[in-house]
Amino acid sequence: MALLLMLGGPGWARPALPDYRSTLGERLAAHVEKFNQAGQYREAIKLSGRLSRAVGRLAPVAYETGYAHYQLGEFEAAIRHYGVALKRDPNQAAAAYDRGEIYLIQGNQEQASSDFLRVVRLKPSHWGGHFRLAHLAGLSGDAVMFEKHLMDALRYGFDLEIVMADPDWNRFVVDETMRPVLRKLVVLYGNDRLSSWVGDR
Repeated sequence: MALLLMLGGPGWARPALPDYRSTLGERLAAHVEKFNQAGQYREAIKLSGRLSRAVGRLAPVAYETGYAHYQLGEFEAAIRHYGVALKRDPNQAAAAYDRGEIYLIQGNQEQASSDFLRVVRLKPSHWGGHFRLAHLAGLSGDAVMFEKHLMDALRYGFDLEIVMADPDWNRFVVDETMRPVLRKLVVLYGNDRLSSWVGDR
């Protein structure tokens, strides 16, 4: 009987142990994140390298490494580390979003779209993913998807004023296809500043 109890017999099922690598990754990433928050990106990269050599590649640490490279403008290195984070944890929405931003900067609309679609699949209420999908729809001249994704972004808290300083969105204001959509949404959800931005051009 004692042996049965030791082996976890019927009625004595043990609770599942937490994923120690996930917990470890979060704890170690917090140390790297402190350097990132302080703008000490090189120190963040050095620390993450030491941690990876000691315990292997962990998704949260890889994300912080990618973020440091991103802030330094080292896009290829950032993409590589975000890729590691997503390989280790496919649910890393932050890594997908940041990588999508880099692809958008580089003009790689297909890869950017793939990452932003992943973001909205993982985090449906993440307005940033919907906003960037609207942005991509605007670049491709698709007014229907432009409006759909922009409406989704607004539904989840997006502030239209964000777009006023963006060169792409300033182009959309004078684009024959996108401008009617922007005007309609500004009338419905905007303010005087946005109305002035859209204007009567």
